[in-house]
Amino acid sequence: MIIQRFRPYFSGHGVQVEELSQALARRGVDVTVLTAMRNGDAPSEEVGRGCRVRRLRCDLVGGPALRRRLWSPTFAVRAAADLWSRRSEIDVVHVHGVNDALYTAWLFARARRVPIVFELTLTGADDPATVRLSSNRFSALRYGIYRRMDGYVAISPQLADAARAAGISPDHLQTIPQGVDVERYHPREDRAALRGALGFPEHVPLLAFLGSLIERKGIDVLLAAWARIHAREPSARLLLVGRDRFEHDPAAQAFLERQLDALPAAAAGAVARLGVREDAERFLQAADVFLFPSRREGFGTAIVEAMACGLPCVVAEIPGISDFIFSGTKDADGIVVPQEDPIALADAALGLLADRERARVIGAAARARARERFAIDRVAARYLALYAELLAARAARGVA
Repeated sequence: MIIQRFRPYFSGHGVQVEELSQALARRGVDVTVLTAMRNGDAPSEEVGRGCRVRRLRCDLVGGPALRRRLWSPTFAVRAAADLWSRRSEIDVVHVHGVNDALYTAWLFARARRVPIVFELTLTGADDPATVRLSSNRFSALRYGIYRRMDGYVAISPQLADAARAAGISPDHLQTIPQGVDVERYHPREDRAALRGALGFPEHVPLLAFLGSLIERKGIDVLLAAWARIHAREPSARLLLVGRDRFEHDPAAQAFLERQLDALPAAAAGAVARLGVREDAERFLQAADVFLFPSRREGFGTAIVEAMACGLPCVVAEIPGISDFIFSGTKDADGIVVPQEDPIALADAALGLLADRERARVIGAAARARARERFAIDRVAARYLALYAELLAARAARGVA
């Protein structure tokens, strides 16, 4: 597995790679995650949690600006060297998201004649049209390599449609959703005790959001909706679970602070900024409603995590994602509202708070849907089948 941003640096897809690696390891697969790091941020090698993690230091020269510029190229070179040093151990290379290591990993795979899989993770970042239209001076070469993978995985129909539209053969493309550990993310019967442990009164309405507090995730829409919700339900609290510090992105930090500053004082005082948490599931289990007005996603794992906790979800519509996650029966296992509509988001949430039985029914159906379609063990089985197919094709070509 090759992914540039992985623990200890937060990324939603990094969490997914770790979950998938653990599930594959339970089936006897020897998984190594290759990732980038800064000096001293984490051990260079770590074994545990179901896989081996090898972290390559990529801030080797220059000041902060130069190190950021060279971060991805350095990772590409160091990843290629690391792969070659362990070449006899590697049967399949699986790259998650576009970064410079995709191209050197492809060269390694061709030299060693092992299959390489590329996983499309976010529209507007690593779909074919975005890669082809990149302003990078080597964009034509990069796109040529991008089009020559042995297999592609799209984590949503939206990304699969983009790949097919660009001419990637359906024979080389599979749609495999991201998965959730439904044993970790599950409803809690002792919600009152859990709330007490987290410092929230039993009967206070709790609304939760899980994800980075950035414009792409619709944090401005969420907070506008929250002002309306709090005006109607003054005892309610909003739990913001996810990255809320952006040391290397001052514009993102300023955007977030502007949205928070725009809240009425009472509503602002009822917002709990919890940051990145290892126990995010506990806040979902304690909440009453999950809100997710994201503008753009690759899949939307946070939605499925909330569903697995039995939490009714109110989600902004993203064609090819929201209609893929939910069953399609209106409001049966989740409520979908229009994009850029804080009033609709707020009114749907208020409706669930006012009708707890309806919220319970939707949450139970959401849990069933998550278990049936998105359990991480089911997802891992599909990846195993893909790897086996690619290895069988290699054997059929007479590659030892």
